[in-house]
Amino acid sequence: MTGWGAGQRVRIGILTKVFTAELIDAAIAKHDRAEQRRRLLPARLVVYFVLALCLFARESYEEVLRVLTSGIPGSRALTRVNRSSLCRARSRLGEDVLETLFREVAGPLATSATPGAWWRGLRLLALDGTQFDLPDSASNGDTFDGPSTGGIPFGFPQVRAVVLAEIGTHGVIDARLGGYRDGERSLAYRLAGSTGPGDLVIADRGFWSVEFAHAFTVTGANLLVRLQSNHLGTAQKELPDGSYLSMMRPGKEVRLRAGREGRTLPKHTIYRVITSTKDGKATYLATSLLDPEQYPSAELIALYRERWEIELAFDEIKNHLGPGGPIRSRTAEGVRQELWAYLAVHHAIRRFAHAAVLVGPAVDADRISYLKCVRIIRRSIPSQLGGNKAKLTRSLAEGGQEARSRLLPARRNRNCPRAIKKPNRWPVLRTRAGRDVVEPGRWVLNQTKKQKISRRAGRPALKSGQAT
Repeated sequence: MTGWGAGQRVRIGILTKVFTAELIDAAIAKHDRAEQRRRLLPARLVVYFVLALCLFARESYEEVLRVLTSGIPGSRALTRVNRSSLCRARSRLGEDVLETLFREVAGPLATSATPGAWWRGLRLLALDGTQFDLPDSASNGDTFDGPSTGGIPFGFPQVRAVVLAEIGTHGVIDARLGGYRDGERSLAYRLAGSTGPGDLVIADRGFWSVEFAHAFTVTGANLLVRLQSNHLGTAQKELPDGSYLSMMRPGKEVRLRAGREGRTLPKHTIYRVITSTKDGKATYLATSLLDPEQYPSAELIALYRERWEIELAFDEIKNHLGPGGPIRSRTAEGVRQELWAYLAVHHAIRRFAHAAVLVGPAVDADRISYLKCVRIIRRSIPSQLGGNKAKLTRSLAEGGQEARSRLLPARRNRNCPRAIKKPNRWPVLRTRAGRDVVEPGRWVLNQTKKQKISRRAGRPALKSGQAT
């Protein structure tokens, strides 16, 4: 068998149940990325390779390809493929194929039998933003930007992602990617189309506005959002449970911007404000659920804590699945391709974990170890379990039983203020590639400007005689 034939037989273990060859071929054909001649690295193999990069985030390109093709007769030619060929294959594939693949597999996972996914008949969803660190390359810095101080950039370039996830299963339903300077609220507007009647979207401070509320409620979804103290609006009516109805109007600039973009905003928005106090500090929640009898305030206050489940989903993607640091792509298109792959793989793993939840007596998805599911899937790839339907079905059942073999203890409610547990005593400003040189940061305990000639904050020290 030739290398091309071996490449056509590559699968991705248990995840082949989600990423079928037919689904991948359809995404490739949609964007006209199919190869025009027989290549050693066909487009389908490259898609599986990009997905495998997310499962083995700390391994090299060559090692990931060996793991992916081991056990396939005639794959000896593929083991001799070098890194540059794999980089060019990723570039030929582009980012649109992986985005289409993510949107095909993403969606709600919870059923009526899924514990912790529903409240009073409403599906619980969480919305929040996060940042992914990128390699320090000129392409990433120019495209996505990153943190800066005094106009001088430092640290890693970053991608901002706003994600809509299911609370009960941690499955990502939709996501939008942008640069470091893009606002989370502007990216969140485009997630409203993935919600509908019967959904309750829980979000943190900074999202609430007339535009945000209108974008989601017009689809039939309900909102539970923490308010800033200057977004309480104008009180209209006191309710028996201590909450009250409030009204907010869009500002002049908001109306003008909506008119330029062809959008229509309501003249005012009515919402319910719930106040809770802890340790003398008041917290305000806004919700579109206006009936205090059907939706009690005490339950909504307790329900808001469930928003933290999306923070655990971010931890799963970045640390348990990802490298725990900057991702590997050094070009803007490669970054977006890799991030869509991460979201798709995470959703597929969560689908596998949810299937394990329902194998026997239903348990909360929080008690299924995500890291154990990742390890089960990694072990399934070298044996090419996805090549045979009977073997794949049997392996899925065995993997589900293994995932349930040792459940995690029931999770406690999060009731802890944010704090830096290990502060950095020696902060140093580091410039990004192709940027200006900055002076190293000063020690925290010694606020003096001490010259450090041999250290150039992110750039190697220059030898004597070289130009500055």
